[in-house]
Amino acid sequence: MATAFDRTAANLDTSMPGVRQLQAWIRSKQVLGLQLNGGSQLEGSLLWQDLEFYAIRQGPDAAPVLVRRDCVAVLRPLD
Repeated sequence: MATAFDRTAANLDTSMPGVRQLQAWIRSKQVLGLQLNGGSQLEGSLLWQDLEFYAIRQGPDAAPVLVRRDCVAVLRPLD
């Protein structure tokens, strides 16, 4: 029987171009537009990413919003 201690942590594959692009947007604090699968849209800067979530800050003093990766249809930079 496996326990929680038996699980190994998966890492983001930094050899993937999409992961590298997202990291570049995080470093540059690029404002992004996110279109969610249901059609809703969010705008903000990406603070961090992990295997399950994106943390999006929608304003300078706003708390981050966590968005599940599998709920995002389109991520694009805004000018």
